[in-house]
Amino acid sequence: MVETFAPAANVWAVPEFSRCIVVAEGLILCCGNRFVHTTDLCLAGAVISSHYLGELGGRSCGVHVLPSQLKISGYDWRNLRSLLTSAEEPLFALAGRALQVAHWDRDHRYCGRCGKATQYHPSERARTCPNCQLTMYPRISPCVIMLVTRGDQCLLARHANRHNSTYTALAGFIEPGESAEQALVRGVREEVGLEVGNMHYAGSQPWPFPGQLMLGYLAEWAGGKVCPDPREIEEAQWFHYRSLPGIPPEQTLSGQLIRTFTKQVAVGEHP
Repeated sequence: MVETFAPAANVWAVPEFSRCIVVAEGLILCCGNRFVHTTDLCLAGAVISSHYLGELGGRSCGVHVLPSQLKISGYDWRNLRSLLTSAEEPLFALAGRALQVAHWDRDHRYCGRCGKATQYHPSERARTCPNCQLTMYPRISPCVIMLVTRGDQCLLARHANRHNSTYTALAGFIEPGESAEQALVRGVREEVGLEVGNMHYAGSQPWPFPGQLMLGYLAEWAGGKVCPDPREIEEAQWFHYRSLPGIPPEQTLSGQLIRTFTKQVAVGEHP
């Protein structure tokens, strides 16, 4: 049974950690598939910053950031994506949280407006410039991910510059001034030349590669012929729900959208 994680209400009331995640240069320290460690792990005074994340199973949990990948017997350094299918979803989300906090702390040590060194905000997860008062929070980029459907078919695509044969739903960032629904319509039109009509919100997922929040939709085809933008899409085509190609795992929002669609169609055909 996976232990429950409760995010920290006050990130700077930092207790002594009972559990920790260790990161360095964008990688996570692992022992096999285990990446949440007890604090008896010897880090030889190498920690450059520590951040309280919350309570895991009722015990304090935080992330330790190292300047480089120390060699520790029995442990190895792995990227977050390699843990996607082996870690339980709540723990994977916790690992993503740890990496995003580490990236924020690394990337905002200096003010982007005036160049002065920043300081930690006294009460929030933020860094503030003492010179011009610019405050920098962890960056989260909202995105839409949409499965376009047409009767018992769904549109799946292989994205350009991806080194795998997996077919997935379309996705794109929300631009300034857009609603999620407007971004969905624009994204489908730009990527594959289709128009969509009815759309239904299906759920969201934090996607820490490096820091997106994915908003998932099922959207019904309303017109147009598939015409992929070659800069974004290598191939896109309609697939019958019974004859799907290789799709993302169910741990991903794309995989969940596709599986939700297939279940809905199957129930409709077999009441």
